Amino acid sequence: MGRLQHQEVVGMVQTGWAGLGWSDPPVLWSKVSRKERKDLVVSEVTRIEQEELRVKSVAQGQQGRWTTWEGVASRAINWADFWKLPQARLSFLIRATYDTLPSPRNLHQWLGTEQSCDLCGTINASLQHVLSGCKTALTQGRLTWWHNQVLRKLAEVLEKCRQEANSQRPSGSQQRIHFLRQGEPAQHSSKRPPSNLLTSGAEWKMKVDLGRQLQFPQEICSTTLRPDVVLWSAAAKSALLIELTVPWEEGLEAAYERKMAKYADLVAECRESGWSVRMYPVEVGARGFVGSSTSRLLRDLGLRGARLSKSTKELSEEAEKASHWLWLRRRDKTWGATFA
Repeated sequence: MGRLQHQEVVGMVQTGWAGLGWSDPPVLWSKVSRKERKDLVVSEVTRIEQEELRVKSVAQGQQGRWTTWEGVASRAINWADFWKLPQARLSFLIRATYDTLPSPRNLHQWLGTEQSCDLCGTINASLQHVLSGCKTALTQGRLTWWHNQVLRKLAEVLEKCRQEANSQRPSGSQQRIHFLRQGEPAQHSSKRPPSNLLTSGAEWKMKVDLGRQLQFPQEICSTTLRPDVVLWSAAAKSALLIELTVPWEEGLEAAYERKMAKYADLVAECRESGWSVRMYPVEVGARGFVGSSTSRLLRDLGLRGARLSKSTKELSEEAEKASHWLWLRRRDKTWGATFA
C-alpha cells in the first residue's frame, strides 16, 4: 500500500522511448473504491514478483538473453492454450526461448565434444544458426518456406481488413447529428474513434509476394523492389508498403532499421508522384515472439481488443510451428515441397 501511495505523490512518469503523457494516466489510490484498491494491491504484488524474477534472469547469461530483446511484444499463454498445445511443441517453445535445446553449441558445452551443423558443417553452431543462419538451409529454400508460412498468415489478416474497408460506406456518409431533449445535459466523450489507415469504400487492392514474384503497381511508380505486401487505393491516392522479416529475437530492432533504409528511396519516389505512402517493416521472431512494429501495423488497420490479440496470436503460432518443423528437420539433408 505504501508503494501505491508513493506513486500518487510522484505522479505520472514514462519509461522507454515514448514521450511524457503517451501512456494511460495512472490510477490514483485516493480516488478509487475499496474493490479497486484490492485489485491495485494484487497488481502491485505481481509486479514486485516479476521484478525479482527479472533481476534473477538478467544474472543468467544464456537463459536470460530474453531480457535484452528490444521491440518485442510480451507473449502470454493461458492455461487453456497450455493444455491444448501438443507436448512436443510446448517443449520446443519453452526450451527455444531459454536456449536449452540440444544445439551443437549447447552439446559442446554440456558434453565437451566438438559438434557441428548437420547441413553445412559449421562447428559448434548455435540455435540461432540452426533456425535462421545456416547458408545451406537458405540455399535449399528452408528459410524462404519459413518466411512464407508467416507471410501467408499475415496476408490472411490483411485481406480481412481490406474486405471490411471496401464493404463499408465512405466515412463522410456515416456522420450523424445527435439531438438532445429539452433540459437534457450534453454528454462529451473524450474517447476518439480508433484510427484506420484503410479509408472506407476506397476500393483497396492488395498484392502479396507469394507464389509468383510480386510486380509493384505501375500506377504508383516504376521500381524493381518487391515489398512483401502492397495495399493501395487509386481513389484515396494512398498506399501501404509492408515488409515482413522473421529474424532472431535479438535482431528485431536491427531488422526494422535495415528495412526502413532499404525502402526509403521508394517511399520518397511514390510521394513525389502524388501518393500518400506509409512504410511498415514488421517482424515476427523465430521463436514466435511478435515485434511491436507488427502490433502497431494491426492497430493502425483498426484492429482492437480480442481481434488484435487473436491476429497476433495466430502470427506467433505460425512462426513457432515453422521453426519447430525446421528444428525437427535439422539433420535431414534433403528438402522439398513433399516434406515442407
